[in-house]
Amino acid sequence: MNKLFQNVLLAFFPFYPFLAWICVNFIHFPIEKVLALTLLPIVIYIIWTIRILIPAYLVFFLSFTVYHICSTFYYGLQPTTTSAFLFIISDPNVVACIVFFVIENTNFDDKFLKIMNRNLLIIVGLSLIVSIIQIKSPTFFYNVGLDEEGNYVGERNASIYSWTNLNSGGVTFPIIISVLLNYYTIGTRFFPFVTISGIIVAFLTKARYVMISTIIAFLQLLLVRTIALKKKIYIISFFIAGIFLIMGAAKMAGFDINKTIDERILEKGSDMESAKARLLSYDVFMMKYPENPYFGVGPKTRADVVDLLSGEAPLIHVGYLSYLYFYGAFGAGLLFLSLICLLWDSWLIGRRNDFWGSFYGFLGFAFANFTFVYFNFSEMGIILAVIYMRYYKVNPERLVGQLKES
Repeated sequence: MNKLFQNVLLAFFPFYPFLAWICVNFIHFPIEKVLALTLLPIVIYIIWTIRILIPAYLVFFLSFTVYHICSTFYYGLQPTTTSAFLFIISDPNVVACIVFFVIENTNFDDKFLKIMNRNLLIIVGLSLIVSIIQIKSPTFFYNVGLDEEGNYVGERNASIYSWTNLNSGGVTFPIIISVLLNYYTIGTRFFPFVTISGIIVAFLTKARYVMISTIIAFLQLLLVRTIALKKKIYIISFFIAGIFLIMGAAKMAGFDINKTIDERILEKGSDMESAKARLLSYDVFMMKYPENPYFGVGPKTRADVVDLLSGEAPLIHVGYLSYLYFYGAFGAGLLFLSLICLLWDSWLIGRRNDFWGSFYGFLGFAFANFTFVYFNFSEMGIILAVIYMRYYKVNPERLVGQLKES
């Protein structure tokens, strides 16, 4: 049965965005429900026949998910257009719990990991191709159903990831790059491809949090002590040369890099609207959080807060503050403890196995939520990071160098 578990996960990941596209256009059923309903029988089987394993991060996350669902029903925020079962089973937190439970009770082998590495390399290539096409044709492979008002199309490049969520690329893509840098390392034939693709796709998103998360993924090449100083100097030189090469190619293709830097990164001409929205969010949080500090107001921004935000944003636009407002210190604390446990576990794996992909991936996710609100643990990138962590838990003697690709 363990082999079956591995094959089911390989079937969904990392081709999840394409499966989501199929679900939207042909099955007309959300991919989250397909994933959850597929894995539910496996969850029942595991509980019935196997000595189950639930690590600390999952204990906290399960507790948060129960609190989140109870809070949703308590405040009457559940939709009336679907049954309670389908609503619960498609909730991103519930989906994440189901997937994590299956992962933590599956023993991944070397063959699985090597297939996953090569599939991730394919996904990076497809991400790059689609991102470049979307420069000239913004709606190419773009889920307009999630952007009915057209607020993002053309403004941000979603690559292949909009079929799950408009923010998916910003979480998933940096984690994929973070993982691959551990296997396609300096001196291997795919190292230049992974690094150049990471720079291009992140920059073309035109989103600062994506660029920051990708930079954090690349930082492991400079901060990991097992990489020699000579190689670190080579990396810096390679990046500088690569950036100039990309800038030259973009200019030849007619892509205005300076415009993207001025408008999306430096916010010239926008009167620093993004920064002001976050400062205003902080002020509103300090005003409203004391009203419900322990248990929150439920997972929806109330009308009085929306009015105080003055149209700058429809919610408190800092992830940690928003979740404290929604769930209070108790509920949000459970989620934050789960993230801390993931960071700690992935750090220990980095120290022991020399695999830093999950740690720097989670670190990018943690930093990103200072600039937006997206604690979605069911994201493909988060799930992939947990899969790799599980592999090294099952194989504690395995060093990442033993699986590096040439």
